[in-house]
Amino acid sequence: MKTLTAVLSLFISFGFAQGRGNKICFEAESAQRLEDPVCILSNNIQNTSGNVISIKEGAGNPPKRCEGLASYTFDLPTKGSYTLWCRVWWGGECSNSFTVKLNNAPSILFGEDATYKAWHWVKYPISRTSPKINLKAGRQALTIENREDGIMVDQIILSSDKRFVPVDIESTGTFK
Repeated sequence: MKTLTAVLSLFISFGFAQGRGNKICFEAESAQRLEDPVCILSNNIQNTSGNVISIKEGAGNPPKRCEGLASYTFDLPTKGSYTLWCRVWWGGECSNSFTVKLNNAPSILFGEDATYKAWHWVKYPISRTSPKINLKAGRQALTIENREDGIMVDQIILSSDKRFVPVDIESTGTFK
């Protein structure tokens, strides 16, 4: 038993049993600004943390309709390289992405995975060749922009822990 305790203590001291870095998680419906066709759905959607944001099927999808966004501001405790995670529901292969703008950086394509009609987590950057998200400490602006309709977003996470992978609905707030 002492050996097991010593091993667990070693894992914890090296950060293997706990997350490293910072994480901020917030609800998608907490946007400070919404622009149609992005809207809040609040009719007890199953397997979510509550309300979600959505671009309903047939309501968006440029070039027919280019406007539409959800914008957020939040404080980041430390500078670093971050992974963006969004808990999403895609309607199908033509309803599986949106664009994201962080601060004044160019918009990035988010999504385009092939998991449809189920809540799941998607991340950016998706590979080592994707541009990293390097952020300074302090006030941040994140905007989800209309790209395809038939989508829903439940939660948003920025994490500096490269090994962190959300599994289900996460607790909201800022964590170290």
